[in-house]
Amino acid sequence: MKKNDIIKHLPLESERLIIRPFTPDDLDEIQTAKEEQEETLRRWMSWSNDYGISRVGLDEFSETCQTNNTMIPLFGFDKQTGRFVIASGLDASEPDFKTIHTGWWLAKGYEGQGLAFEAMHKIYDFMQQTIGTKRVEAQFYEGNTRSRNLMERLGMSYVETKPKSHTSHLTGELLDVIKYERIFESETT
Repeated sequence: MKKNDIIKHLPLESERLIIRPFTPDDLDEIQTAKEEQEETLRRWMSWSNDYGISRVGLDEFSETCQTNNTMIPLFGFDKQTGRFVIASGLDASEPDFKTIHTGWWLAKGYEGQGLAFEAMHKIYDFMQQTIGTKRVEAQFYEGNTRSRNLMERLGMSYVETKPKSHTSHLTGELLDVIKYERIFESETT
């Protein structure tokens, strides 16, 4: 399935969230959330260097998403308040979205409420049932047990560890990169 066909199936709705691509009207709120979570993001996100945290970085990411045929940003918003809760997305290896790399981060104050699991479970179901994705990959850095636990709850399995291959944007220390994946079984088998 191609990007334009996938977007026609959005937004997704879970019990507490509306999950959709962001709009230009969302960018201020997303930037504020990035700034409020800067320490956590710099510790655990590969994109969280000075540029990635900046508003210029967000604006350029927004522009890139419009033209990149293998990238669909997905953001979760609270159904009751409309507030931004979680950032994720589909970053495909090829335009058919058969293999997708994904990740996530939560806005401050939403941790520990099961919202990341709720959002990602909905996105994973969408990948399998609607898009026809065969494999989803994600990675986390040494010490990020919350991400590891969520990946395992989502049915992902350990693939490999790349020793000391990521430099934390917060501490400068070299961290192991741990990769997980989930293979979606065909519903016809």
